Formats: sequence, structure tokens, C-alpha cells
Amino acid sequence: MPTEYGKDSKVDNLGLGLVGAGAFGEFCLDAYNRMEEIDVVAVADINLERAEAIAPPMTRCYRRYEELLADPNVDIVAINTPPNLHAGIAIEAANLGKHIFIEKPLAISLDEAVEVAKCAHNAGVKISINYVLRYHPLHQLVFQLTHNRVLGAFQHWSLNNYATDDNLNPGHWFWDQSISGGIFIEHGVHFFDLCNQIAKKPPTQVSGFSQKRVDGRIDRVCASVLYGNEVLATFYHAFNQIERIEQTTICLKCTHGQMEIIGWIPTKLRLHGLVDDGGLTELQACFGEKLNIVDRFEDTAIPYHHGSISERLIASVSAVVKVPDRQAEYQRAIQAGMRDLLFAIHQDRSPEVTIEDGIASLTIAIAAVDSARTGKIVRPTFEEIYTK
Repeated sequence: MPTEYGKDSKVDNLGLGLVGAGAFGEFCLDAYNRMEEIDVVAVADINLERAEAIAPPMTRCYRRYEELLADPNVDIVAINTPPNLHAGIAIEAANLGKHIFIEKPLAISLDEAVEVAKCAHNAGVKISINYVLRYHPLHQLVFQLTHNRVLGAFQHWSLNNYATDDNLNPGHWFWDQSISGGIFIEHGVHFFDLCNQIAKKPPTQVSGFSQKRVDGRIDRVCASVLYGNEVLATFYHAFNQIERIEQTTICLKCTHGQMEIIGWIPTKLRLHGLVDDGGLTELQACFGEKLNIVDRFEDTAIPYHHGSISERLIASVSAVVKVPDRQAEYQRAIQAGMRDLLFAIHQDRSPEVTIEDGIASLTIAIAAVDSARTGKIVRPTFEEIYTK
């Protein structure tokens, strides 16, 4: 984590302008308004009354986002509009020298995403995507454990997202792919990004599938993503669940253990497997008393042969970690993403979630859409990620 700054630093607060005052925009605005490091100075929404209703006192409100972009007190633009508007607003903001915090997805087409990247680069502004899951403590713990190979090499990712459609009436923009991009693009990019961070390499093949309701709405999609010969990942999203029983589960399989994350904004992590000396030491440091040593293998580590490898392992372990305050962690994750962008601006460095990350996850999502439409495997190229 970069060096902290805030009340004791000489850095002036930057002014934040929010574009899009819908329900999630309001949730984000409340999170930003609780941060000491920034000042919320403007809100824009085509429903001016809505903007005025959620804006903090003394905040300027605009009906048109162009007016907010022209406000000299706005240094950072937070974009919380429907996805088809993200790229256009980001390009205009960059051309006016504004830094950008953009709700996922970065855009709904690769051409738009690459143009955003070019404009931000040419203008010298910082841009990051609101991939909140990156900053959740349970996901960060999983990043640490998989990267350090505590349970061996990462081999398989499985996402099952059974989401409700209770608030998604037939006329909602979510169902219109010209506005949302569809489930893979509007929602799936969160999870493509997470898996990319763990696999630490771009995928080589993508297969996508989709299912429709009788009215034509695509409400269930599935993608299989292959990362070379190392990792196979599957992503299933269904937006047809009864709200009371909706559930999101991510399972990560390593060579001698697995982890399970429960919840879209997760509330529980379960782990079990076999470990060597180094793995046991790290898990004890991470989990403390929450680590259950199920079985300690006498004095000599037992050699385990699996696949094409052999490992000497000393214990069987399990652990459960709970983070029960879901909404508070959700808000803290949003703040962490914004705070990282502030660090990037003040320290003139790249943010943790880069525009390249946004393009990479979007590339996979678009490949899954194309595969579902054509029935063919897509082998995505990632040259666009590095285009400036």
C-alpha cells in the first residue's frame, strides 16, 4: 500500500464530480462523501431533482454532464451512468484534463475502450475502473494465498452467480445489449478481472453460451476460459433467481487444496487442503486461531503423488473466515478504489486497477458474447491493451 496522506499532509483535496445519480450512484456518492481525502463538489443527472435530492449540502447540481465537466472545481469525474455512456463521457472528461473513476465496464466495445485509453494517455490524466471486488479483504486474502502457492499451483476457477431479477423489469436497460452490453459485459467483467489477477496471464481460448426466456431476454450465460495449459475457468451467471435464495459462489482449486468464497460481495471464505512447512506457517500467520489443523503427519512429511508431480506435505488444514458486515465492506471497497486513484494522481503513478485491466476483462467478455452468438471458440488477442 502506498504511503498514506491526508489530514497531516500538505496535499490539497481534489474535487469530485459524480455523473449518474441512480441507486448505485447514490451508494457510491455516500461512500465518497465519507472520505476525508476528497471533496464532493458536483452531481449531474438528467433527472435534476434526483441529483439535488442525493447531493450533499453546498454541492452544485447539473442536468447535463457537460456542465459538470466544465466545472473548474471538478478534478475527478466518477462515471456511474449506464454502460453505453461510459466511454463517451470518459473521452470528453480526459480531453478536458479531468481524472476519471469509471464504473465497470470501461466501455461496451473494444474500439471505444482503446479510444478512452488513447485520450487518457494523450491528456496525461489518471483513469481507473471501479472493480470493487479487488479491494475486498477476502479476495485480497485469496490473491495472497494463490500467488504464494500455499495450496499449490492454481488450476481451476468456478463461478456460480445465481442473481435475482426482482428489480429488473422487462423495460430495464440491463436487458438491452445496446445499452448494457449484455450480462458478460455489464456484470461478468468483475469476475473475469478477478480470475485474470490470479492466473497472472491472458487467456488463450474463450467459449460462451447463452439461454433466453420466451420473451427473448438473455438471462443465463456461461463462459469457459482457458489460460494456456495452466488454468481452466468457468463463469455462470443467471439473472432469474428469487431474491431470498440468490447466491454467488467462487471455488478456486489448487493442486492440493481449495478455497470457496461465498457472496457477490463476499461474507465467508472456506479453505481446506494439505500443506507443506511453508504453507502451514503462512496460514497460521493469516488465520491465527481460525486455522484448524485437522491432521499433523507424524515426524516426516508424507510424499503425495498427483498428476505429474510429487510433493511432501505435513498437515491437513481447514479454516473459515467470516466478514458479516456486507454493506460496510462494499462501501469500504469503493472508497479503497477511489483512494488508490488519488494516490496515483498525487504520486504520479499507475493506479492499481489500470485501464489495461479494464480492456483485458472487456476483451474476454466480448469474446464470450461472440462465441455464444456464433457457436465457435474465440482466441482473443490482447494487442489492444497496449495500444496508446
